Amino acid sequence: MPQFETAYRKLRPVLYTTFTGLCIMILLCGCPYHSVHKIDTEPQLPIEESYLGNWLGSIKDETFGTITNVKMMVSKKNEMEYNINFIGYFGRTDKKKKPIQDTIKATSYMSIINTRLLMNIESNKRVYIAEFKYENDQITFLPLAENFTNFIIQSDAELRYRIGYHFKTRLNPNYDESFCLRNMRRE
Repeated sequence: MPQFETAYRKLRPVLYTTFTGLCIMILLCGCPYHSVHKIDTEPQLPIEESYLGNWLGSIKDETFGTITNVKMMVSKKNEMEYNINFIGYFGRTDKKKKPIQDTIKATSYMSIINTRLLMNIESNKRVYIAEFKYENDQITFLPLAENFTNFIIQSDAELRYRIGYHFKTRLNPNYDESFCLRNMRRE
């Protein structure tokens, strides 16, 4: 038994460091990319009327496998921007641990990098970037993962460059799967 305790004492710092590193990796990789920078400083594309309306979809949590139904309401803010409300159960609970329906309000506009259509989604002074697809009257949002680049983005122009480089050099772009909304249908 003393040999086990000696081995454990030697291994404890290694186990602690490994466990801490794994926790940090999970925290850093578990969120969609956000920034204060946008792909384009000002909107460049007019809104598309066919995107407006109420959409239903779901997101699947990669960690727990739970599925959350999400309603997305898209309306016209002005000729170049959208108002977007995401409505669903996003983890908040009341005192009895019962889920509370929540609404995330955002504004958005479209940008194009190469041939990809991307949304600059601004909520609570943070800008999230998501690839946007519209096919067969279905919408798909694919938010970039926090670790899509190793560089610290310091300007709108640099963000545009890094996203373009990412899509050009990756066979499979780095999306945050826990926040992807695929094939949303009209309500």
